[in-house]
Amino acid sequence: MRTTTNEKLIARQVKIARYTTFGSLGILLGSLVIVNISNANYIAFAYATLLVGFMLAYVGSTLGNAWIKEPRADHALERALKGFDNKHHLYNFLLPAAHVLVTPLGVLVFLVKNQDGAITCQNGKWNRKWHWGRLIGGMGQAALGDPIRELDRDVTKMKEFITSQVANGALVPVDGYVVFSDPRVKLDVDDAALPVVRADDLKETLRKVKRGAPLANELQNKLASVLDETANGKTTQQ
Repeated sequence: MRTTTNEKLIARQVKIARYTTFGSLGILLGSLVIVNISNANYIAFAYATLLVGFMLAYVGSTLGNAWIKEPRADHALERALKGFDNKHHLYNFLLPAAHVLVTPLGVLVFLVKNQDGAITCQNGKWNRKWHWGRLIGGMGQAALGDPIRELDRDVTKMKEFITSQVANGALVPVDGYVVFSDPRVKLDVDDAALPVVRADDLKETLRKVKRGAPLANELQNKLASVLDETANGKTTQQ
């Protein structure tokens, strides 16, 4: 399988996460010093600085969870899809959807979630069971939200992009999966038809699903050309 990843974007986000985290620690320490050694005239300033420090710490933690914490989304997908041939091309952070796999049969969009623990979907309602461990190291974790709705938005964006940029692009099937990347996740989804899988099960799931005939060679080539051009344009402009 071929992989093209926006390494410049990742490096930039990692740098911002680290600078923000270290900056917040400096601000928090400075505000604590001010609180302990200054007179009443500076107390309000010290507490305001403390608030800024906590806000920066939250931002740094959020970015760290998304771009530093392993398994990072692109790494999880690369490992999960290892073994597919070079007719499959995975794009990370380069197209209208963050993770897109181009196959001879069409396009797959992956929405990657990195939450761990027990996650349920009952009657269309998602819930992540609370546990004490989330008090430690849980700061800045993204909300679970509604993964299916998010996936539908990403799939729609890719369909619109392909249709507008590729001749006969409306003929390209675009489907998607919600992929939970943390190996500690435990899924309980009441509807087996929902496209929700653990990363460890992704490759086997894709191999079992019947998705129709391969695209015509001309359409495959046009699609690959447009997506490669878009991806290359993103990396060279940054």
